[in-house]
Amino acid sequence: MARPLRNGAEKFSRLEGLLPKGGDGVKREDDLPKELGVGGLPEGEWVARGVYRMERVFEYGRYYGRRRLTSPCASGKILRCWGGDGTPVFLDTETTGLSGGTGTYAFLVGVGVCREDSLHVVQLFLAGPAWEKNWLSALEAELPESCGLVTYNGRAFDLPLLRTRYTLARAVPSWDGAPHMDLLALARHFYKNRLESCSLSSIEKNILGLARSGEDVPGREIPWMYAQFLHSRDARPLRGVFYHNTLDIVSLAALQLHIAELAQGKCACAEDMVLAGDLWQAKGFYENARALWRAALSFKKEGGCALRRLAEAEKAAGNFRAAHEYYEESLAGERRPVASLEALAKIEEHKFRDCAAALAHATEALRWLDSHRIFRDARWEEERRNLLHRIERLKRKLRARPETDGE
Repeated sequence: MARPLRNGAEKFSRLEGLLPKGGDGVKREDDLPKELGVGGLPEGEWVARGVYRMERVFEYGRYYGRRRLTSPCASGKILRCWGGDGTPVFLDTETTGLSGGTGTYAFLVGVGVCREDSLHVVQLFLAGPAWEKNWLSALEAELPESCGLVTYNGRAFDLPLLRTRYTLARAVPSWDGAPHMDLLALARHFYKNRLESCSLSSIEKNILGLARSGEDVPGREIPWMYAQFLHSRDARPLRGVFYHNTLDIVSLAALQLHIAELAQGKCACAEDMVLAGDLWQAKGFYENARALWRAALSFKKEGGCALRRLAEAEKAAGNFRAAHEYYEESLAGERRPVASLEALAKIEEHKFRDCAAALAHATEALRWLDSHRIFRDARWEEERRNLLHRIERLKRKLRARPETDGE
């Protein structure tokens, strides 16, 4: 049973119920229905010719890594602007190749369906390409009406691949046009500058606190393993693939809960709070964004970024006094204050008509650059050229009408 983390990432040696009980974790041949000569499958049932169905139940309230799994329905509503839905269905496929194209097809699909007290992970295994139409029909039967799909890189891979398979089968997916949220885009928004990779396994380990066990198999090996199965008809080596796909689905549910909390401002650091505000700003919810940026100021560190966001928002709204105050406040904690100093100079010159104050801030920015020549690069050179041009113009203005300066 999964338990809360105490030290480091939790190790999943096996997901409860994923593999049948027994010394080697494989259901005996005598206990399996004779179908297409396939042996070694986990507990499940043949639902159509060539289509094997497995179902596992994950009760809400249990911990998976650092977070407790709860119903994802409410979090889907929170993330509706990004394709979320109050009836989310988590979907992930395992395929015969990673490059796509009409020669690539999915042989396993995992579908996570939210029930009242648990997450049900249904897996449909395709015993061979000849029965793909049956497999697609079985997938349709598993999807609730009016659901929204949740994937990880599904926008670029899983869904286009499935659409191709439907087209080749002369069918139309019922989910085409349904809400769809790709959590990869949201994960990248928050973590692309903090993690070397935003792969789902990286997010699991570094953010959710999950560590996959030795039963898992690398995704790059899965197509080869299925090719071997087509020759041997022995499904026992695929048990790691079933584990891999099941944990992908559970991780999607946990990640959606995590992202929704961040979007609500339940953040542990100012950086997350600022990025949550950016998320809402990009969708046009400016008051939500401002509220999150203000909340970021409650953190002792990294408040300067939030102040700059607030300054830019006030400037865009035409509230130049408020923007000026935010820029001034941000200077205290900035490591590279050039942009804020230049923004202050622009407001003072063009909005307040205070060329002396603008010159003072522009000169301070130039002084900072000249004292940090170690950072000299193309950006440094451009900033310095712009500041020199601004300083010369301000000096000409002051010489031309010194009696009006400061008015």
